[in-house]
Amino acid sequence: MDCIAIMDSGNYALKLCSILERKGYVFEVTSTPCQISKGGCSYCLRFPLAYKELVLQQAHMNNITIREIYKVEREVMKYKYVKIL
Repeated sequence: MDCIAIMDSGNYALKLCSILERKGYVFEVTSTPCQISKGGCSYCLRFPLAYKELVLQQAHMNNITIREIYKVEREVMKYKYVKIL
């Protein structure tokens, strides 16, 4: 199951993704779903739920604020986003 981390800007998502890639983890920067986007167009970091603590730790170590984390649940014809942080 995947999660998405919402940050203050797409640049922070790209920076965190780059930091994690240098450590050997490959995650994806993607558009924030319109159902949860609060400020129009933005980007978020998509990653497996098992890596949530790693993502939080690396964000904290690099002064990147994660505003929210959502669990992505697949429904019949769409995705459901459940806030977990």
